Amino acid sequence: MKRGLNKADKTLLIVFGLFLLALYLHLRYPYSLVSDALLFASEAALVGGIADWFAVTALFRKPLGFPYHTAILPRRRDAFIKASVTLVQKEFFSKRKIFRHLERLHIMPMLLGWLREPANEARLVGQLVDYVRDFLMQQSKAQAGVIASKMREALAKVEPEDFFALWGKWLQKTGKDKEFVQRIAAYWRAQASTAAARQQIKALLEAYEEEKTGENVFAQLLAGFAQAVDLINYEEAAELIQRQLLAMLDELGTQDSPLQQEMLALFYEKAAELNREPQFHQLTHELKDSLLKDLPLETAVVEMFDHLRLHFLEDKARDVDPLAEHLPALRSRLEELIREEYRRMLYLVENDELLHETVDSFLFDLLGRSALHAQTLVGVIVTDVLSRLTDEQLNHLVYDKVEPDLLWIRMNGSIVGAGIGLLLFACLQITM
Repeated sequence: MKRGLNKADKTLLIVFGLFLLALYLHLRYPYSLVSDALLFASEAALVGGIADWFAVTALFRKPLGFPYHTAILPRRRDAFIKASVTLVQKEFFSKRKIFRHLERLHIMPMLLGWLREPANEARLVGQLVDYVRDFLMQQSKAQAGVIASKMREALAKVEPEDFFALWGKWLQKTGKDKEFVQRIAAYWRAQASTAAARQQIKALLEAYEEEKTGENVFAQLLAGFAQAVDLINYEEAAELIQRQLLAMLDELGTQDSPLQQEMLALFYEKAAELNREPQFHQLTHELKDSLLKDLPLETAVVEMFDHLRLHFLEDKARDVDPLAEHLPALRSRLEELIREEYRRMLYLVENDELLHETVDSFLFDLLGRSALHAQTLVGVIVTDVLSRLTDEQLNHLVYDKVEPDLLWIRMNGSIVGAGIGLLLFACLQITM
């Protein structure tokens, strides 16, 4: 609460001055209706102003030392603190508002942007390389054999037909089949739009003509006559065929075009028929069994881990990074592989709609739950901060936020009091 006179205090002083002036005029002109009305209105305004000054002041301290039901905020500070904590927890940190703010944050773009920063990417890739190095150093021969056995068991359980069916469903669900068709159409369109392609079409037409006419002299005569009178123009025919071919490739490369849908439907239909063929079933299983039988997974994994473990332990004893010190090419290649997988992961998260929604939902739920659990901590912080304030500091904290409204309450007391005074005075004059 500020020192000095504010506009409400000045208003009250002006009303008091008007009251003294009205009292003087009433004593000087006791029978004047105007002086009586002015005295009545100023007296009511003065009473209203003093009453509202008392009411506002009583919220924060004891006005004129009056002890009864005054200094309300200091006396009820515990209830005020409790209500403030409840307000912060239930209103500012309510579940609805927390999730609304999280929706505005756009968590996934922020996370992907952070992960794509070169410095962050390099740091994360380096940590992943260190994890792989430590993992390889801990592997024993028995563990390597278990890994190879698990790999073989997992491959043996894979049914080729189920794999192809799942692969086809994945292509349809992710739209990769349409993307593949679009790329093929774009490639062939680039090849077919050249002048060389038009010349090849022309050559095919000429070869077809020679094949049809053959040794038939009459057919050769008619063909030569048609070319002479320009009835058959292979250049124009080749250009027309090229245009039609380009139009067909454009339609094939258009997303969800009828031709594209028909092509994909035919592909999946024939693929399903092939997948049901007994000969194809037998061939795929024979290939799978042959690969599993001939692949020396156990030997390869054991030898790889043995060599790596031997080198890693030797270098670890000398307190050096084995990959960076003696196998820089391996570390560089490992970093390249992890970096490629890292960027592929970011690409999949960004472009795979289902995966993007899954990760976004997980992060949204994780942050939301964390923020909701922070409600209790926020309550403790608010309670601690407000409890440390003195009564005067607490009064200032509240008063400074609502000072203009409190001043207008006091001024309105004088204004409304004056109006009511004039109204009562008019009523008394009418009744008399």
